[in-house]
Amino acid sequence: MKKHYLLSLLSFLVINLSYAQCDTTLISPTGFTLVSTNSNAPGAEGSNAFDGDQSTIWHTEWDAAQPPYPHEIIIDLGTSYPVNGFGYIPRTTGNLNGKIAEFEFYLSTDNVTWGNAEVSSEFSYLTNPLDEQAFNFGAINAQYVKFVATSSAANEFFAVVSELNIYQDFGCGATGQINQDMTFDVITEKYTTDPAITLNASATSGLAITYDIISGPASIVGNQLTLDGNAGTVEVRALQAGNATYYAKEIIQSFNVIDLSIISPLVTTRLSEAYDIQMPYLMAYPIYLNATIDYDNQLSITTAEVIIDGTSYTCTEDNGFYYYLWKPATFGAHSIDIKVTADNGASTTITRNVNVTSTISDQTVTSMEDVVIEFGGTNSRWFYGSYEMPQHVNSYDEIMANLIVECPNGNCDDWDRWAHIDVKGPDGNWIQIIRYMTPYNVGCTHLIDLTDYESILQGELEFRMFIDTWGTGGWQITLDFDHQEGTPEYAYTGVEEIWDNIYDLGNPTDLQPVDTVKYTYNTGIQKSKLVVSNTGHGWGNNNSQNAAEFYNATNFIDIDNTPTFTQNLWNDCNPNPDNCTNQQGTWQYSRAGWCPGSIAHPNKWDMTSNITSNELQLTYRFDPTYTDYCHPNNPACNSGTTCPDCNDGYKAIYIVDGHLINYANQPLVYGGFLNNTEHTDNTLNYEMNVFPNPSSGFFTINVKGLKETSRVFIQDISGQTLKTYYFTDQNQVNNSTFDLTSLPSGIYFISLESSMGTGVQKLIIE
Repeated sequence: MKKHYLLSLLSFLVINLSYAQCDTTLISPTGFTLVSTNSNAPGAEGSNAFDGDQSTIWHTEWDAAQPPYPHEIIIDLGTSYPVNGFGYIPRTTGNLNGKIAEFEFYLSTDNVTWGNAEVSSEFSYLTNPLDEQAFNFGAINAQYVKFVATSSAANEFFAVVSELNIYQDFGCGATGQINQDMTFDVITEKYTTDPAITLNASATSGLAITYDIISGPASIVGNQLTLDGNAGTVEVRALQAGNATYYAKEIIQSFNVIDLSIISPLVTTRLSEAYDIQMPYLMAYPIYLNATIDYDNQLSITTAEVIIDGTSYTCTEDNGFYYYLWKPATFGAHSIDIKVTADNGASTTITRNVNVTSTISDQTVTSMEDVVIEFGGTNSRWFYGSYEMPQHVNSYDEIMANLIVECPNGNCDDWDRWAHIDVKGPDGNWIQIIRYMTPYNVGCTHLIDLTDYESILQGELEFRMFIDTWGTGGWQITLDFDHQEGTPEYAYTGVEEIWDNIYDLGNPTDLQPVDTVKYTYNTGIQKSKLVVSNTGHGWGNNNSQNAAEFYNATNFIDIDNTPTFTQNLWNDCNPNPDNCTNQQGTWQYSRAGWCPGSIAHPNKWDMTSNITSNELQLTYRFDPTYTDYCHPNNPACNSGTTCPDCNDGYKAIYIVDGHLINYANQPLVYGGFLNNTEHTDNTLNYEMNVFPNPSSGFFTINVKGLKETSRVFIQDISGQTLKTYYFTDQNQVNNSTFDLTSLPSGIYFISLESSMGTGVQKLIIE
């Protein structure tokens, strides 16, 4: 059987020429025995690395206190072979963690003398990450092999090997030559206008290196590579031809050459052809667009314009998005080209043919329709979708949202779950329009007035919905909008997000965690209101007074350090506010700002008297009389005395979302009249792996892409938080060992949360 192997190492390949005409065959592992490993987890011994079964693995100790990288394994082949290669197969089932990056591979005749590595390189996972990665070299007679993993591909402290395949030269045998190692400086992505590149490679033999172009738009003279001005992929070879002492060695690397002159902007707009633009008389209507360009370290957007019926108008740029305030000259059909040009001269144009009409009538529009959200399904906790909505000015005096919640295939979630629906605003910020708590195991219908949000519920827009479901059923969601024709009090509205985060309630080290926000009203605003959604969660013996879910709190809104508004965060749940009946569970108990099976309607306060202020300071103060004496941050907490378990971590939390809704009879354009504040959207989905899983209760977590402080929650299948852990960075998470041996066997969920995103993994404790 003849096999040929190429290595893709980042952007380059390693091939040895000296054995190209020889047969390479896999050595049967039946005669192999394990000599040693530096570390292995129980049940994941080193012998699993050569048993021919990819479902079994060699896994180094998963406890972070055990030996870190490098990890090594030594194998006795049973007899001497002309070894000329090996193949590494990473973990292929379960949590695909433990991937190795850099490595060294050694051979020996006696397990004493090892000499230099036959090959030292790095695995690449750019193609199928589960495929075998094979490396070949000149044949060396050996009975022992040593594989050393020197670094992790994912910043993990452990390594996993599904199989190590060892190959022999079956045609030519060992020649007595030795293998040399080579390095070849990586060539990164280039542009067609870049100057000549100096190539730099070296071999441990000290022999001379030659270079040549295998393919692509370039040429070589000596060690100078010159691009020919065309785009494409260049493959360049560094070759050391070998001699009587050394096998030949070559490295082939490839890199892309980009023609920046043909890179065009990417353009989207909220303006829709699906609906007329409705207005009782000719009024200004904002046209929003977003424009980006690849290679933004080299290129930038220079102009954005709208060309309406042949006349061009320049758009205003504001922090990454653009707008033009268009007042149609006539009713009827209009052709609108949206053109964005970059500094390389390339442009992109999209066209919208729209009709402006004074005909206005009631209408119902559906966004999400029969969307199923269930843990592990197509929409696992999150759903994203794009929809088109009516476009209008001064045309509707009421927009009512109908939320229809059903049981998919008769299988509703057993528990009440926190949920929310958001819409992406013109500036890219996600705005919550509905805070919702699902009922216990039944479907219901709900109604909420969203007239205040008419400015963002227009044109082509993105919706998303989150339901904190954990695998005990799911939910089927439909969202309709009823538009009632009529003249609103003010022609234009705008939404400013003030707060959007999850906060500890009663944390002794930070009793008032909500940031004070400075806000300035812009000229033209005639009316304003503050809208705040807050729902309290967490309860039980490890939270003082059953907070936050079952704590009747009085919170305060301060303006310029003066207490101005009072919020009693308490809802009577029996009868259900949305008439959601026949629920299971404890739906009838009153709660902090919400009830199972109902929309959590926000509190609203009139801010109009503050419009003339130069700058406001808005402060949201939690009930100053409350402290959670069982909070993990309370140094006076004494397990078994003051609280059952001070390390339980099942804390009281508030989920807070606050908006200013502004009104005017002149246009309020996002980025124009509105006073944009900075926003952080919790949109990242962190990749998490857990090992071992199933577990006896001890396990580790590996997470990728985490760049900020975070919290890890351990939750049961009902969604109740059992443990909470705090971390300052990704390394701290990945190097921690978790102990849940105090919990009974069963299914749990590990939830990681930061200001930038979330991650979830199921954990089985046996």
